Amino acid sequence: MKLLPTPAQIFLPLVVGCFVLASAPRCTQAQCPDATLVFSNVTSVEGKPFQAREITKIARYTGDGTPRVVVTKSNLFRDSKGRIRVERFYDGTDNPSEDTPSDISIYDHCGRGVILLPATRKAKIQEIALPKGPYRPYCEVFDPLDLPKPGPSGKFEYLGYKWIEGVEVLGQRTTEYGSAHAKSSGAPPVHVYESWCSSSLDNLISSFVLDDKPKREITTLVSDVKLIEPNSLLFEIPQGYTMTSANPYSASPARERDLSQTADRP
Repeated sequence: MKLLPTPAQIFLPLVVGCFVLASAPRCTQAQCPDATLVFSNVTSVEGKPFQAREITKIARYTGDGTPRVVVTKSNLFRDSKGRIRVERFYDGTDNPSEDTPSDISIYDHCGRGVILLPATRKAKIQEIALPKGPYRPYCEVFDPLDLPKPGPSGKFEYLGYKWIEGVEVLGQRTTEYGSAHAKSSGAPPVHVYESWCSSSLDNLISSFVLDDKPKREITTLVSDVKLIEPNSLLFEIPQGYTMTSANPYSASPARERDLSQTADRP
């Protein structure tokens, strides 16, 4: 980790570069991507502010079938500018304390991000590699008569609409088998991804992941959704934090469901 010379030397280019600080000027349209980006399972959509809670449970199974469960609790915030704040609580157990966040991630829509570490009062500044491509909503509505067609070893299912935690959501499931023969013979799948997405929020509300080797299950649920504008101070770096540089981060287009973000936290 490279420590930048002084906070003053890093602060000016961050403001010029349209960082997440509320006092910074807005980025120009040319600087911002056309695609909807996904950071920590929250889409950077403008004009759809909300805040909510999220719980992710990861169950890894030992050789005798015993599950080891690790839980991450999060507070989610998105403002009308599409800026995102995610406060995470995790300690490697199935019931982490919510006294102080383990880390706080803040992202804007124009290529800047910061990870706040409250325990050490450090702020890791990230350059975000933005993808190119046309805008596509994260929560796509499929034509039941023209569904995506996976390869011979896969299956796609349209699950229709239902309500989860007071939010109307649309579901889909993708299943992968070891081979086309395994699929036709009724063998268990090697990978399953089921998602329930809110078109009104353009955001994921619930998901389930199953992997066979190694066997693990990941469930995510967003609850307590409030359609309100978060306090703008949530998107600023607090005073007293030492700013450092972090590894670049590649933002995911909305059409790519990035499951890597559901891995165990260090």
